[in-house]
Amino acid sequence: METEILEQQPLEDVQSAVSDNDEQVLLTEKDTEIDALKKELDESSKRLFNISVTLSEAETKLALLLAGVAKEKLAEAVSLTSILCKSGKTPDEAAAEIIAAYPHLKAVQREIPQFSAGSSGTSDGFSAVRRIFSAK
Repeated sequence: METEILEQQPLEDVQSAVSDNDEQVLLTEKDTEIDALKKELDESSKRLFNISVTLSEAETKLALLLAGVAKEKLAEAVSLTSILCKSGKTPDEAAAEIIAAYPHLKAVQREIPQFSAGSSGTSDGFSAVRRIFSAK
């Protein structure tokens, strides 16, 4: 009887050692999969954050341009507006507030001078062109 117990005991030890090794291998594989998924999730969240920042900046620029900010002053206005947007205002509200507080950022409409050419004579430069199109 003792020999049977001794013979069975090493076999059970070997079986438990093998099952422990298998469990450790499975756990290691699962840990590796979990680490890979965590890394992928981290990269995706970073990408999503970058996209969100880019979209927010584009919305801010659009609101500023629609509010009348000069293109040359857009970078300065974006930095001022982003501070207001971080405090909870929408880009449109922040743009309106920035334009009101900093009028030098607003685009100045320039009047384009109008020139007219006199067409009184035959040597004004346009007479030859008029003759070409009028002589059909």
